[in-house]
Amino acid sequence: MEQQRYKVLIAEDDLRQMSLLKKYLEEMDLIIVSCVSSGIRLIEETKFHKPDIVLLDIGLKKMDGITAFKEVLHTGIQPQIIFVTGSIRPEHLLAGFEFESVDYITKPVNENRFKKAVNRAKERIYAKKLIDAEVAEAINWVVLKQNYRDVTIAENQIIFVEKDKHHRNKYIVHLKDGTVVETSTQLKEIKEMCSPNLVYSHRSYLINILYITAIQPDGMFPKNYNVSLDYTSEKVPLTKKNYIDAGDLFLKFRTNNI
Repeated sequence: MEQQRYKVLIAEDDLRQMSLLKKYLEEMDLIIVSCVSSGIRLIEETKFHKPDIVLLDIGLKKMDGITAFKEVLHTGIQPQIIFVTGSIRPEHLLAGFEFESVDYITKPVNENRFKKAVNRAKERIYAKKLIDAEVAEAINWVVLKQNYRDVTIAENQIIFVEKDKHHRNKYIVHLKDGTVVETSTQLKEIKEMCSPNLVYSHRSYLINILYITAIQPDGMFPKNYNVSLDYTSEKVPLTKKNYIDAGDLFLKFRTNNI
């Protein structure tokens, strides 16, 4: 595991217990970013420091630890949590499972168990970093110009891109979630940033072959076709000139995913 000093916040209203936990953490070379004795301060300090690990006592002042930590989770911050408490009430033990805590340690604290729990928390953090890194590496990011700023979009979120029919230098990017992004980045530039999954279906359109569901002849223009795509009801034109490339890629996609 990588050598990294993780940040820890201690939420404990007993000064002697707090001093003991600080001693154990210092021996493990962790960074103690804050020590709080109330649930209100727990919320405030977690938002500010964004610790990797929280040591949580339930019987805090002003607001109990469980209620306070629920508020923390609502902010989107998700530190590893180790309960360190004197309570063995069933509803508190259940909270340990609900929060997916690393451990539920009852007082008096056993040093060996405590340090093993901290090491497990570190292992969880490191494993998540590896997974996040793999996901980030697998995503191809496309940078689009929009009103003098850059907008970054994951390629796999793009269904198709079209040239705006009413504005010469504007292009519309259609995304999986139904939103659209207007950009001045040209189709050629967008294609150069993307993988071979984005192809021209028309000189004014790029389509993501991963989302093709059907290619059908255009009844009004027999030499052309219409492409149906997932996540949108719009039909994208496909010219005969581009049909062979798009058609072959579509067939390969279908073959590989039957």
